[in-house]
Amino acid sequence: MDPILNRLGRLIRSLATDRIDSRMSPDPDLRQAEEELDEFLRTGADRLSPSGQSNQSFHQRSKQDSAPASAPLDGELVSAYAILGLTPSASWDDVTAVHRSLLKKHHPDRHAGHEANMRKATAQSQKIGEAFQKIKKHLGH
Repeated sequence: MDPILNRLGRLIRSLATDRIDSRMSPDPDLRQAEEELDEFLRTGADRLSPSGQSNQSFHQRSKQDSAPASAPLDGELVSAYAILGLTPSASWDDVTAVHRSLLKKHHPDRHAGHEANMRKATAQSQKIGEAFQKIKKHLGH
């Protein structure tokens, strides 16, 4: 039983040493993370980082940092959203769902028996497709 307790003791000491060593790390992000963790464990509440931003995970910060800056909307883009019947604040999922439903509704094959309606449906499908491509390009998809 003594060898097991000895190994357990060495393991505990190594974990404590690793924790102490990480606080002395030259990596400022690691030190800040340790401080935030300690404060959270003490108080149970998030705090603001020194930069004044709320604490976010690394992945949340990197998504925000890599997100394309929203460019001002030109008239063509606003009209593209209008063709799809959406507001410029619509999500990508909304855009794709509306695009699919409008293409199903205005697909030329649905009007195969009536030539005039088929031409109208073809023109409408082209307008829908062009509008979708403008929005897709703007959103970076």
